[in-house]
Amino acid sequence: MLIAYAMPYYKNPGMLAEQYRVWSAYPDDLKTAIEIVLVDDGSPQPAIDVLRPADLPPLRLYRVLEDRPWHQHGARNLAAHEAAAPWLLLTDMDHVVPPESLRDLLLVVAAAAPTDVFTFARVDAPDLRPTVDRHGAAKPHVNTFAIRRDHYWRVGGYDEDCVGYGTDGYFRHRLNAVSTRRHLAGVPIVRYPREVIADASSCQPGVNPRAFRDAGRRPAETARRQAAKRARGQQGPTILAFPWERVL
Repeated sequence: MLIAYAMPYYKNPGMLAEQYRVWSAYPDDLKTAIEIVLVDDGSPQPAIDVLRPADLPPLRLYRVLEDRPWHQHGARNLAAHEAAAPWLLLTDMDHVVPPESLRDLLLVVAAAAPTDVFTFARVDAPDLRPTVDRHGAAKPHVNTFAIRRDHYWRVGGYDEDCVGYGTDGYFRHRLNAVSTRRHLAGVPIVRYPREVIADASSCQPGVNPRAFRDAGRRPAETARRQAAKRARGQQGPTILAFPWERVL
């Protein structure tokens, strides 16, 4: 296998069922080229309870044993740690990779340099119109990218000391410093909004998605925590600092 398709899960049983439907319909040659590494991030609606088709690609499921707020990047570290394939395709539960896009990605990474990092076009279900920002510009998903697993760990992974305070931005800053970003404008990932599948993202019903997202992003707090770590002489990101188990 060449690519580990890795994502966190948190209270998304309907969206996970849709992912299972898509994965089970992949052609056999794609199923043998990938593994699915799914991390239940302490969800009160466990991923293991979602009915699985019999014809999925190779799948491993892990569960974080504590329900920690804004911990999705700790879950990503666990997926990257447990993956066996040389490449990681990291994304979120509400983003689906069509078989055509997966096939294109497999061709691209087979010829990639060790420090290449690939991002993707993004379209919205159900009509597959390009995802755009409020100015009408194309809006790729910052947390969907393909990277060599060994390069992910050279960067150091997500710093769990800053989970909930903008660790995604801190990770990208370190990643961009040592990587070559390659945007695959012709390779789309499909985003499922909550209007299509109610639990596609982890934002709670009735909560403004922007407010929900921004509550977990505090750049000043990230900077403060990093300064405190340096003052203690602590070097590098903190990773896998939580209890977990394999459940499938």
